Amino acid sequence: MGDESAIGSARAPSCSDAEAGESPLRKLTRVALNETEGIHLRIRLLNLLIAPLPHFTFNRLRTALYRLAGVSIGPRTLILDGIEMTGPGRIWRRLKIGADCQITAPLYADICAEITIGDAVYIGHHAKLVTTSHRIGPPQQRCGGWQTAPIVIEDGAWIGAGVIILPGVTVGCGAVVAAGAVVTRSVPPNTLVGGVPARHIKDLPTQPDNE
Repeated sequence: MGDESAIGSARAPSCSDAEAGESPLRKLTRVALNETEGIHLRIRLLNLLIAPLPHFTFNRLRTALYRLAGVSIGPRTLILDGIEMTGPGRIWRRLKIGADCQITAPLYADICAEITIGDAVYIGHHAKLVTTSHRIGPPQQRCGGWQTAPIVIEDGAWIGAGVIILPGVTVGCGAVVAAGAVVTRSVPPNTLVGGVPARHIKDLPTQPDNE
């Protein structure tokens, strides 16, 4: 009984116990890997190549370089300036841009979750696509654990300059988001939204323009 009691009262080793027993070299390796996770040498090389290209010039070359870096981009799409991409792992695989789009960058893309942009989507300059947020924590630290959700911008949508789209949002086909809006919830197809937070302004025509 005494042995069983001793076993039952033993404390399971914690992460802090494991870290305390680490050798200096192992700890240095762990910290170095953690600190350099977001470097993305491929993206840094891409940024060096596109940095000399002036805004609105060499758009086909810039777009081709993004394709070479591994970003999925459809035909006839143009990227007019740099896209700042952040997130863990192979972030270029989580950004997908369809055909006939125009990205009037600079564009900030937080790609902790997938960002999917459909065909014929136009995005104004200084827009931000953010797939990461935090839970609300207790009083001593309101910024709790982080959580991610994908962003989808469907075919034909128009995202105005300075728009911020938050995690889990889908912007429906043919929708328009007015400049400066903060989009916290999904936007129905063929609607115009604007404001902070973005709210419905009006419905848009659904018949195609034959002119």
